[in-house]
Amino acid sequence: MHVGTSAVSVLLGLTVLVGACSSTGPSAPRTGSEQPQAAPSARKSLAIALGGEPEYILMANLGGGGGTGTISQNFRLAVHQQLVTYDDRGSILPMLASEVPSQGDGSWVVRPDGTMQTTYRLRRDVVWHDGAPLTARDFVFAWTVSRDSDLPLLPTLARRISRIDTPDDYTLVMEWTDTSPTGNAIVGDELGPLPTHILADAYAADKQRFQQLPYWKRDFVGVGPFRMDNWEPGSHLVLVAHDRFYAGRPKLDQIVLRFITSEQTVVADLLANHVDGALDNKAISFTQAMFVKREWERAGRVALAVVQTTHWRFVGVQFRNPTPRDVLDVRVRRALLHAIDREALVNTVLEGQAPVSDAFIPPDDPRYGWVRDVIARYPYDVRQSQQLFGDMGWRSGSDGLYVGADGERVTIPIWTTAGGQSEQELAIIADAWRNAGVNVDQSVIPEPLMRDSRARANFLAFDVTSIPLSDENTFRRLHSGACPSEQTRWQGNNRGCYQDTAMDQSVDALLHSIDAGQQQALLRQIVKTQTEAVGVLPLYFNINVAIFRQGVTGIKGDTSPRTSVSWNAAEWDVT
Repeated sequence: MHVGTSAVSVLLGLTVLVGACSSTGPSAPRTGSEQPQAAPSARKSLAIALGGEPEYILMANLGGGGGTGTISQNFRLAVHQQLVTYDDRGSILPMLASEVPSQGDGSWVVRPDGTMQTTYRLRRDVVWHDGAPLTARDFVFAWTVSRDSDLPLLPTLARRISRIDTPDDYTLVMEWTDTSPTGNAIVGDELGPLPTHILADAYAADKQRFQQLPYWKRDFVGVGPFRMDNWEPGSHLVLVAHDRFYAGRPKLDQIVLRFITSEQTVVADLLANHVDGALDNKAISFTQAMFVKREWERAGRVALAVVQTTHWRFVGVQFRNPTPRDVLDVRVRRALLHAIDREALVNTVLEGQAPVSDAFIPPDDPRYGWVRDVIARYPYDVRQSQQLFGDMGWRSGSDGLYVGADGERVTIPIWTTAGGQSEQELAIIADAWRNAGVNVDQSVIPEPLMRDSRARANFLAFDVTSIPLSDENTFRRLHSGACPSEQTRWQGNNRGCYQDTAMDQSVDALLHSIDAGQQQALLRQIVKTQTEAVGVLPLYFNINVAIFRQGVTGIKGDTSPRTSVSWNAAEWDVT
């Protein structure tokens, strides 16, 4: 499937069984500050399958959160919001702020000394789910918590903000230590907001106890269009409409999130109409979603599906001290990439529906047009591989496998983590390299090594892996500052320790650039350098399918850049 360059999501027509899940949950009692409203004649309820039970709602490292982060991420913006958000096409929209800061109106000031100031003016009609008003103090409190070295948080943005002034209850004036292109797009948790009236006393009294408060999980209170209601461990979580949501009452009365850890159960529940849909591949894989699609098509009915790229899948390269040393020669890396039929790989793994990767920016990213013409491409071409191997002094041995210039057989080690998709990719890539004449030593990482940072950073030559799509993740893979070592206790995303001074300079400049034209030029240079050097061997982009029954409307998929699929949950509806 070709993914269009201007689209951030691809809407597919699917067919489904008729009927809506009518599962409902008990409503939470209203607080005295909420105005009771007449109950609608028929409650609108949407049941969604989650691939497991959330461990936290906000600030993952507090409250013991961890492994199921993406599950809570999916509905985070349904129960809580930030100052602004992106939409599915990459535009910045105000949420709790009344407007997006702009250099044009003076609310975003960039100074000659490399510092900057942003002013966010808050909406005056936002209340927490318990009825308390949202004020500037709630953002300052969250910023203070995020910067606290006594807490197990790893803030990046919060540490770049040196001071926040609050001239009144509805104005935030932020002083930045350096420039950031996201100064007008703060979409993470580091500025919360956090409810001062609920958490401030506990934070001041005992920081250890503060981390374990039930607030981070089942007692969460936010400012989103839905509020937490009934959480049945191991079963489901009910979110009910926040009647005093600033943008108006949501179209749905409730969302029922069902915790289903078996993919086959999710498939069965979709086909039996026990749930209305699933949001991501934590609940249902692309392959199984296509199975459901075909079953629904036989019923002749139409439903909504949103397909988006989510992860960049690639083969990492060891630059620290690889075995064999020939891996350090770019001709070998180019030859090995030419030897992989990535179109066939996608056809096998994802039924041809995912876009092949030549660089780290997917075709559905709005910036793809900036870099398309500078990408160095390595199409499937075994003859070109053999030419490059020959240039290295490699020659075919008596068994048809290459020997190096030293006369010894060349063996390329490659490994991956356990899991159906990863192991399938490993087998396909290893077979492709053998077909090109290279002896391959393929292996799946044992469970103990998967948790050993030092071992993961010291793979011998190649590592089949993936990372979520975001500039932060990508640039950590390309920057020498993220190279794991004894000094960093083997922490760092640049596992293979790719190092290039010009790349570092371009990445550092881009992370601080405000000017759109400069950003475009820097991104072009980064992509050009990365693809010419083959710092990794790009494979394809993993895709996610959010799939819902006929009659569900308003679901547009995740934002671009990714934040949460529930960014517009107030607009979701069902008939």
